[in-house]
Amino acid sequence: MDALRVDIDVVEGRISAYNNGDGILVEVHQEEGIYVLEMIFDHLLTSSNYDDNVKKTTGGRNGYGSKLTNIFSTEFVIETTDGRRQKKYKQVRYVP
Repeated sequence: MDALRVDIDVVEGRISAYNNGDGILVEVHQEEGIYVLEMIFDHLLTSSNYDDNVKKTTGGRNGYGSKLTNIFSTEFVIETTDGRRQKKYKQVRYVP
């Protein structure tokens, strides 16, 4: 990745983020039966690092920013391209 852009439009109430990195894998999670991107951006507590009695090797509870933005937005759009699989993914959640 060599480009990162965040645009904030106060008038429209819109925030968009862009980068030209590898993207996120476009595949269905084997255990959950939903797309990995849906788990990342839609579902709270979807990683495996929530047991406070276990020594953590990562931060845990990651991704609240995007998930809470999704929950409290009237429209939330995710678009990515999986370069390895040559697939595109777009998800739109709209609450009138």
